[in-house]
Amino acid sequence: MKSLLSNPRQVRWALVAVFLGFTATVVLEPSRATGRGNAANPLLSCREVRSRVDLYLQNHYVFRSFDKELSRRTYGKFFETLDPGKFYFLKSDLAQFAQFENKIDELVAKADCGFIGEIHKIFLTRVKERSAYADALLAKPFVFNAAEEMSIGKQEWTTDIEQLNERWRKRIKFQVMTMKEPDGEPKARERLKRRYDQIRKNYEEMSSDEVSNLFLNAFSLSLDPHSTHLLPVDQEDFNIRLGNQLEGIGATLQEVDGYITVQAVIAGGAAQRDGRLKVGDKIVAVDSGDGQGTVDLIDMELSKAVRLIRGKKGTRVVLQILRKTEQGTTERIAIPIVRDAVKISSSEAKSEAVDVSGKKLGVIRLPAFYTDFSCRSRFTRDCGGAALHVLRELKKMSAAKVDGVILDLRNNGGGDLGESIQLAGLFIEEGPIVQTVDRRRVRRPLMDADPSQQYSGPLVVLINKHSASASEIVSGALQDYRRAVVVGDSHSYGKATVQVVQELPGSEGRVSNGALKITQQKFYRPSGRSNQEIGVQSDIVIPSLLEASDVGEKENDFVLKNDAIQPAPGFRVSGKVDALIPALEQASKERIGKSKEFSEMREKIEKARKEKDKASVTLLEDAKAKAERLKDKEQEEADLKEMRDENIVVRKSDLQLSEALNILKDLVDLQVAKVPAGRTGVSGR
Repeated sequence: MKSLLSNPRQVRWALVAVFLGFTATVVLEPSRATGRGNAANPLLSCREVRSRVDLYLQNHYVFRSFDKELSRRTYGKFFETLDPGKFYFLKSDLAQFAQFENKIDELVAKADCGFIGEIHKIFLTRVKERSAYADALLAKPFVFNAAEEMSIGKQEWTTDIEQLNERWRKRIKFQVMTMKEPDGEPKARERLKRRYDQIRKNYEEMSSDEVSNLFLNAFSLSLDPHSTHLLPVDQEDFNIRLGNQLEGIGATLQEVDGYITVQAVIAGGAAQRDGRLKVGDKIVAVDSGDGQGTVDLIDMELSKAVRLIRGKKGTRVVLQILRKTEQGTTERIAIPIVRDAVKISSSEAKSEAVDVSGKKLGVIRLPAFYTDFSCRSRFTRDCGGAALHVLRELKKMSAAKVDGVILDLRNNGGGDLGESIQLAGLFIEEGPIVQTVDRRRVRRPLMDADPSQQYSGPLVVLINKHSASASEIVSGALQDYRRAVVVGDSHSYGKATVQVVQELPGSEGRVSNGALKITQQKFYRPSGRSNQEIGVQSDIVIPSLLEASDVGEKENDFVLKNDAIQPAPGFRVSGKVDALIPALEQASKERIGKSKEFSEMREKIEKARKEKDKASVTLLEDAKAKAERLKDKEQEEADLKEMRDENIVVRKSDLQLSEALNILKDLVDLQVAKVPAGRTGVSGR
């Protein structure tokens, strides 16, 4: 594939993709990268840091040079990247390095990165001091009958050690207070001590590459909220999330009190087929088969342990397991497993048909816009990504003879751009789905070129404030075409920028040298409007607790601004659903107004807004506060238990989806008589 940059770097480019969190693309050559680099073979020399900064500036949508504004932004972001909660640095630490604030651009240009090491050295000193202070606090019981409060608002850097000590005392006291049920305060303090010991250890074991990576991310986040730098192992994780599959043992792991613990065994994976690994097993050591022998995993950072256990399909890994027996003793077991490909089914499109007042309605839930890297690299049309899987679910709904469909895009942070275009095209005949504008301000409409309409029946799109990027492309396009009624939170996230993932070929024995994720374009709706900052506005608002939260692109630093361009060539409104929205909205308001559940929801929203506006939280534990906290914890655990069942699409506790189904039922009643025979349903492809 021809590089967009000239040699000698020979950069491999990914196709454009968009999403929030792990902004996505189709990488034509998926990374098989291993390792973060080490002292003997570092990846990020200062010259390499400078080279990567130059690559950002050669390709970013806005910035062309490392100017003084970017220097000041990077200076502030580097301290925040090291210490996001402002629990380590003092104000005097920042003052000590103030000389660099307007000189980082000059220093990087000269390949002088000494300031990175100097700042990091002071940070490690502060980490050691804070760890010792935390140990001293956790060595003694806390008293929870004092009337005091902990600030939870925006923090400033503390001015002296005494002020920082007080911030830590209240923080740790609050953590113990919230963790001490049901095992008691001593156990909570013990768990917290292990947690802080692990944090200190992780910071102290950071490689030079990881420190330089923090700086490069501080720089990239100074450009905009979605440009990031990826070390090889981070790139591998990124590709796994977007590709919706990995190669390994097929188990979900979590860290519990210093032990890597099996949280779930994935159906169809190597571990499930082997049958010996159980939920609750503690993996205390691993021989990953790389010739390094058995490695102890106790107190190891979860991400590092996962990378030792993960590996190529067909290779062998040996897990050393601690397991409780029925007799109450603990046995140690060695379990060899041959790794295999594992599908991450929790992110895959799923559907369910339900009856609502005599109508059969379908719900398709899509958590992410994933794609199949290997298939796409062969330029095959029908690859097993999000769009094809939604079509599969639409066909199931057609077979079930549903009267209408909800496409549930809540909490879908985005993913592959090509998948979003294909998916939106399932619901219209043909036309532009989205427009992109690049750094040269060249506009390009991206089309659904397939004239067939896979589903033409009544359609509702359900969004919330966490629906972002590719989700906003689909919901915005279907709203512009007046093909669907968009319902849910008042608006979606508001990310309308496009990132391109640029992979850097490996050297010094590395398969990959990592990647740069660079914001290179903005996207616009077929109508020319932009979702940037403001999001897709719902046609009908259905209240949820997220309405009380400050969630969205506009909450980030250095966001690109909202604007508009001309409608896409060939864009023509083809649907007529907008004429039905006033009647649908009125019926929904009446239902919500009479609903006891929504009345309770409004009370929760109001309470959450008041809590959000509070600048502090009490550290006084009276009987009422304790009872409320335990009740909230029980409810949270119950909700999580229900959410863990991946096969449940329509949950009884999902109030927002229930009302969306009522709206869809009303839409069916209003539309069905107006749709000519043979026009609804799913066609072949």
